[in-house]
Amino acid sequence: MKSAFARWRPGAQPAIPPALLKNLVPIVVLAIGITAMVTMYAWRDQANYKPVFGAREKVAVTDMMATLDAEHIPYRLHPDSGQVLVPDAMLGKVRMLLASKGVTAQLPAGLELMDKNDPLGVSQFVQDVRFRRGLEGELAQSIMTMDAIASARVHLSIAKSTSFVASDGDKSSASVVVALKPGRTLAPEQIAAVINMVAGSVASLAPTRVSLVDQGGNLLSSHVDLTDGFDASAAGNEGAKRFQDEIRRNVTGLLGPVIGEDNFKLSVTAAVNNDRVDETLEKYGEAPKVTSEAMREEQERNRTVAGIPGSLSNRPPAAAVPAPADAAGAAPADGAPKPSDDGTARKNATTRQYAYDRSITQIKRSRGRLEKLSVAVVLNSAAAPNPKTGWTPAELGNIEKMLASGLGINAQRGDSLSLTALPFPAKPPVAQWWEERDTVVDFSGWLLYALGAVLGYFLILRPLLRLLTSRLAPAPLKQIDPALALGGGSAAAGANGVAVAGAPALGVNGSRLALEGEAAAPGNMPVVPLLENYDLPPPGSAVDVMVDHLKVLAEKEPERVAEVVKQWMQKNGRTQQQ
Repeated sequence: MKSAFARWRPGAQPAIPPALLKNLVPIVVLAIGITAMVTMYAWRDQANYKPVFGAREKVAVTDMMATLDAEHIPYRLHPDSGQVLVPDAMLGKVRMLLASKGVTAQLPAGLELMDKNDPLGVSQFVQDVRFRRGLEGELAQSIMTMDAIASARVHLSIAKSTSFVASDGDKSSASVVVALKPGRTLAPEQIAAVINMVAGSVASLAPTRVSLVDQGGNLLSSHVDLTDGFDASAAGNEGAKRFQDEIRRNVTGLLGPVIGEDNFKLSVTAAVNNDRVDETLEKYGEAPKVTSEAMREEQERNRTVAGIPGSLSNRPPAAAVPAPADAAGAAPADGAPKPSDDGTARKNATTRQYAYDRSITQIKRSRGRLEKLSVAVVLNSAAAPNPKTGWTPAELGNIEKMLASGLGINAQRGDSLSLTALPFPAKPPVAQWWEERDTVVDFSGWLLYALGAVLGYFLILRPLLRLLTSRLAPAPLKQIDPALALGGGSAAAGANGVAVAGAPALGVNGSRLALEGEAAAPGNMPVVPLLENYDLPPPGSAVDVMVDHLKVLAEKEPERVAEVVKQWMQKNGRTQQQ
């Protein structure tokens, strides 16, 4: 273990030559850049593939793949869901192609299941199951026609009919599972429509026995009350929202053109009664009235005396007592006999029926009745005709009267209207187009590509071009006689072909190089041989490359470099003296 760690200690490994390191860095950077570009292209290419059909749609994948292979259309398979993915630009073309080939999403089977020719001996149970499956498929197809629903499944439990009238046997029920499209929801009226459609398609199925569930496991049927029918206006708080929106539109229409829509704020609260009330009123009149009258009169003439002698019944009637003066002319009581001198008896009877006037009123109050309205309006003080003084009480009073009349404020009902003037804060500055989030998101991708291109040029392309230029540049120097080089200091080639006096010629493989036509230095000044074992730059290299190599030489052989510089100084001083 120690020996293994010892290999990685600093200084344990041999140092990489500078020339090899200088050539290796551009290659590594180039490899990293190519890998990043390939990864980015693969990621972008993967993001451009879209599924042909939804995850819940039943499609023959083998037929789809065979059709795409025959048309030479590239496709991929999603590793998780198994969906077939095609390029986004070809999505519409692929769908039309598959539709023309008959490869489409399979809808649930409907009543066409009953079209099969069954052999003799098929039981009634099989027929009932087939009919139930066909009815479930038809209902699922009808539910899928709604915009917000992607797919649906229906389960029916149909109760068997019985001949007993008073039987309370099993009742039919149904369950519906719907998969909504992304970002879509079902409104209460849509939920009620689905439930009523299913209940109306099955005999003896009440809407209260239908359950509706979405793909998230939410019981949607619990959001509506179908016991007394469905009223969309009373569902949830729709009635209050409708009144509030109407009040807001009225206030905006009154104050908007006058002071501006940004110079007022309002709050509306509407109390709505969602109870359904059925009232029956019966009212009677104050005085009774005759509804019917019957009169009866009896008369007997020539009555003969008969009876038991000596009995009280055979005694003559008593003489009539004369009526008092104040009652003279009054009619005799009904039914009293009226005696006469000729032995005739009369009897009158009158029957009258009285009744009171009666009125019956039936009132059905619907849901969503407005009970109370509260409106609060705040005006901007800066929007007054005179911003320095603000709104005067007279102006506020006129505006309040106008709003009360326009909104239908009823004090007897308990409505209230509040009008106040307050200073509004200053508007925030409008964001510039480059500060908007959508603009930043749109341009961020292009900025990343531009930044990658710039970095690729400076880190990869430019070093490679410099390396190729130094390798492929022609050598302006030629090999000369070694004796000439040993005789004195020759002029070395400087940057851009400029001769440097007193500079030793750089040799390759132990030889000396000099500029063409350059004479040896006079005086037979001894020249210190340079480091011939080091990897010197090729002739014609750039200035910064030669400077880098000279720095390496100065670090490795400082004594020899100092000797060369000393010779240059001596030669330059001698030239100046002459």
